Amino acid sequence: MKQIPLNLQTLYADLAQNAGTFDARPGSIATKTVKGRKYLYATSKDGGSRIERYLGPAVEPSVLAEAERIKHSAALAKAARSTVSLLKQARVPAPSIVLGRVLEVLANAGLFQRGVTLVGTAAYQTYGCLLGVYLPAAALMTNDIDISVAEFVGKSGDEDIEATLKRADPTFTPVWSVEDKLPKIFRSSNGFSVDILTCYGRGRKTPVEVTSLKCAAEALSYQEYAAEVVTDAVALYGSGVLVRVPTPVRYAIHKLIVAQQRKPSSGAKKRKDLMQAMELIDIRLEHDEDELRDELDDARRRGPSWKSAINASLRELGRRAEQGVPPVPVVAKTLIPRTRKK
Repeated sequence: MKQIPLNLQTLYADLAQNAGTFDARPGSIATKTVKGRKYLYATSKDGGSRIERYLGPAVEPSVLAEAERIKHSAALAKAARSTVSLLKQARVPAPSIVLGRVLEVLANAGLFQRGVTLVGTAAYQTYGCLLGVYLPAAALMTNDIDISVAEFVGKSGDEDIEATLKRADPTFTPVWSVEDKLPKIFRSSNGFSVDILTCYGRGRKTPVEVTSLKCAAEALSYQEYAAEVVTDAVALYGSGVLVRVPTPVRYAIHKLIVAQQRKPSSGAKKRKDLMQAMELIDIRLEHDEDELRDELDDARRRGPSWKSAINASLRELGRRAEQGVPPVPVVAKTLIPRTRKK
């Protein structure tokens, strides 16, 4: 597995440290004159949209101070975009334009800050720089995004998630099924979909309504595990989008479990689950074998179905699946022929 050069890892670390810390939303400042009086407006980018915001009279000190904060943030964002471009030129994985726009609008709406977790392949794409390695391209391809609202804290005044997504692409519309009171999937005209997931609650009903966002979420077994222990990562789009993702170890173990839940017709998805899990497991085996073993053992202790699924996937990957033993490759025993006594 090829390492990402240290200078690129340092660039990413600086980007991650500064992402989401701007004093104001970056943008450009325009002056409009109405009946001889000057007024300031700020225009900022959000996904695929340009948002103009009225600041106030150009003579007001507070308005001028806000304009300066916006211009300062714009300068910082420009420098961050240069860093993002350098990392992408060095073949560090980055989201597609449509995925990047969706992540940007979700981040700007504050959803990742309030518990929404990016899961699935879109999260896996962010692990390269976190782990310092180039991940295989075949495991990075995706045309959708899965977000978990298992830990999301809603509040009054939240914007409908459909309206948020339309700033990324105005063609996003709900995909309805018979049992839906609120939509849990949104799809754009180019086929890109946003799936909203959660964990089961009391009564194990699904879908679960997320009233503050005016959507629903598909409840899935084991989904709570992926959103319990998370970390911040930066998606390489624009000036860098700060997202919330499961820790790589949690992601890997969750994929071991999910792979065994796939239907026989979902063979390609199962292979992708196992490929992603194996890559992350091998990285942790090299850098922190004890942590990986402890996390696997903790997950197995959650119940027989957890243990059975984890061990079945490890065996399919040719790895040791015993409790308390790191999932290293199984070494075939060499049969030593017996020699007859003379």
